[in-house]
Amino acid sequence: MLRLNKTPSAEQPATIRLRDLLLLRRGGWSLAFLLGAATLLAVIGLLAISGWFITAAAVAGTMTATAFGFDYFRPAALIRLCAIVRTAGRYGERLTSHDAALGLLKDLRCRLFMALGQKPLQATSRSSHHGTASTMHRLVSDIDQLDQVVLRALLPWGWAGLMVMVVMAGLYWLSAPLLWAAMPGLLVAWLGLPLLALWRGIGQARRSAEFAERRRVALIEPLAAITSLVLWGRWAEMAQRVKHRDAAYLAHQERQLLLASLTTALQQVALGMSIVGVLWQAESLLASHLTLPMLLAAVLAILALGEILAPLTSSFLALGASLAARDRLNALAEAAPKTQTAIDKSQTSPLTWQLNVSQLTARQPGALVGPEGINLALKSGEILCVHGPSGGGKSTLLQVLAGELLPLSGEYCVNGRPIEQWSMNNIVGYLPQQWDVFDMSLAENLRLGDRHASDGALWSVLDDLALGSWARGLPKGLATPLGEYGAAVSGGQARRIALARVLLARRPMLLLDEPLAGLDAMTRRHVVASLVRRAEEGIVVIVSHVPLELPATQMRSLYMQEDGRLHSSPPVPASVAAL
Repeated sequence: MLRLNKTPSAEQPATIRLRDLLLLRRGGWSLAFLLGAATLLAVIGLLAISGWFITAAAVAGTMTATAFGFDYFRPAALIRLCAIVRTAGRYGERLTSHDAALGLLKDLRCRLFMALGQKPLQATSRSSHHGTASTMHRLVSDIDQLDQVVLRALLPWGWAGLMVMVVMAGLYWLSAPLLWAAMPGLLVAWLGLPLLALWRGIGQARRSAEFAERRRVALIEPLAAITSLVLWGRWAEMAQRVKHRDAAYLAHQERQLLLASLTTALQQVALGMSIVGVLWQAESLLASHLTLPMLLAAVLAILALGEILAPLTSSFLALGASLAARDRLNALAEAAPKTQTAIDKSQTSPLTWQLNVSQLTARQPGALVGPEGINLALKSGEILCVHGPSGGGKSTLLQVLAGELLPLSGEYCVNGRPIEQWSMNNIVGYLPQQWDVFDMSLAENLRLGDRHASDGALWSVLDDLALGSWARGLPKGLATPLGEYGAAVSGGQARRIALARVLLARRPMLLLDEPLAGLDAMTRRHVVASLVRRAEEGIVVIVSHVPLELPATQMRSLYMQEDGRLHSSPPVPASVAAL
């Protein structure tokens, strides 16, 4: 399963742990916590100093002897300072916390998709188009949910604890009896009620995603068959099902919000009890050393805690949702079953490889055309180029050979064994048409193919793909960031970077979909020569609209017609054959 660290280990799997979410971006979270703490201190100070200043000024104004000696300037300067710190600190905290959250989401995506890419083929179930889309939707939403545990749970609890300690220290500095009078209400508002809400509501929060997914599926699935449902008079039934799921989801949300609102109201009552206790205790202290302005400052400081402690009552929503997302992601990225692992360990690395396909037929979900009755026999050292018009099923054929799509019929064997008995990630290097370049450095993107690759290996594969001179000319070389979706490089460069990642994995079977698209003639020849050199001990299948310019002795070429059937050469039109 996925391990959230800088050098994840496939040999010693671990799970996503919520405490690791802090460690991944601990510098950003630490700065956000400090800025948030400074902001909240300024909020308490602004309210307490303002109350003290106004009251002290009023008292001084009633006494002619002290009116002229009262210092109006320093308290006013402190009030302005608190106001400035509150505004600047709030802006800085939002900026740093969101930067840390976005960076965390990037780290999570990179590590999770790398873990998913290492999973062996699970060919025991046939996924539909809607099932795949639903899984991807849950995957993206679950990753996005994980940062909420820091933003809406951990940081607010840390700030609240620190501010309560500050207020308690201030009360003790004024007078110990004030602290004892306020402490019961403060502890109930800070710990008692939020922990009770956490205990009662975390189960509901963990089920929120299930209710949301049921509502989404109930809405989206009928849309694909809306015509048939209307013709058969079943649309009203489907609409009623959507309304039922929507009502269940809204009722669930209302229960959670009701719990949070009730806890918040009780929390304010507890703080009110603290204020009443302080006022009651202060009656005997005012006659001795406690002044009225200081008493008002203490009351306003407790009052300021209301805004700071309020987020704790709804923190169970973020924590429960993040726990549920963590569990689903761990289940998705978990290791293969023991039976599959035993098969993988028994596999050896033969000197020669053979790929055999017999009467294979496959379709993309909802597609009318795809590979039809395909027969192939390839062995080590052979290069097969599949070309033909768009829409015939060339990319679909590669997906089947890569194990990403199950065939409708036919047989597919490697070295005489059914494909279900192989861990495809160990034997297949697959470059699809839609490849990914992540917002990481050039070296980090390449090492997704082989995390242990040395810099020399990276330079070697870049030279093979005519990228070496370009990379050496970059100011940061291999450390150059490529930007989100590879925005810092051209389409042809990004495609070759993705191809280099596949080559670094050193798989005996290479399945490449349009690897030469967007390249000039000289670069194409350079890349093709490198592929031929690397294919001496393995099998290469290339789908390309661009001719490879290789002699027939080095390459087999097959043409896929629009009906999905393979031929050794393009069929001759009937009008031409008649001549």
